[in-house]
Amino acid sequence: MQTPLEKYFAQRVKNLFNHLHDFELNGDDVSLHDLRVEMKKLRSIIKFLRKIYPKQKVKKPEHLLRSIFEEAGEIREYQILQQWLQKNQFSAIEKAYFPPERMQVMIQRFRLNANVYKTDLKEVIDHTGNFVHSTNEILAEQYFVELNAKASKMCRRNLLTSDWHELRKLIKQRMYAYSWLRHEDEKDDPIFPYYNKLQEQIGQWHDFEIIKDVFSQKQIYLSQELEVQKDFGQAWDKLITSLKQKERQVEEMLAKQPVVNVE
Repeated sequence: MQTPLEKYFAQRVKNLFNHLHDFELNGDDVSLHDLRVEMKKLRSIIKFLRKIYPKQKVKKPEHLLRSIFEEAGEIREYQILQQWLQKNQFSAIEKAYFPPERMQVMIQRFRLNANVYKTDLKEVIDHTGNFVHSTNEILAEQYFVELNAKASKMCRRNLLTSDWHELRKLIKQRMYAYSWLRHEDEKDDPIFPYYNKLQEQIGQWHDFEIIKDVFSQKQIYLSQELEVQKDFGQAWDKLITSLKQKERQVEEMLAKQPVVNVE
């Protein structure tokens, strides 16, 4: 009989290749997003295995998976940036600095490498699967208890914004680990609604931070083009306003964390 971790791992394998296939065919943002989510879930398993086995044992699959994840991440960040520019009609900035053609080149490169990624993912799965099948489920339960305590402790009023992204990763790791226990659905978790909403809010805040950083790196504020200057002034004001609003929402959520004991 399979343990919950084994079932979870098997589902990740199935979904991973399905979403990679979809992106290989369509190159759309939905399949890319779904692919990255599945890779995050698989990475969460590897992170758990690093806690109970020598790190060297899972170093190679961890590296292979990270490389693919980062390639997909570059495209995802470009998509987020473009969607924000298009939604707010900052066409001068998009045309001068973030043309759609650039994203198409990135997508095409990723799709051309799909067979290489499939080979690497098969190696990751074969290697990781051996550890998953030999891991006692009690270890997964202990790991969840540890993550649950860490997340609860970190979710506090006045947490520095510089720690928010790490908190989000911890919350997601904790949410994934809950699925390795004997529960029918992640929503059996009494604190799931709070954690899910909080990580979504932090994720939206982080997206704005990424856009802000990219604007600074590209030094768009130095552009000599009048249309770009005009767009940039409006875009920067909107970005800062959105960031402050999202910061307030995250801070409000951190200030009212529910107290729930999860066994």
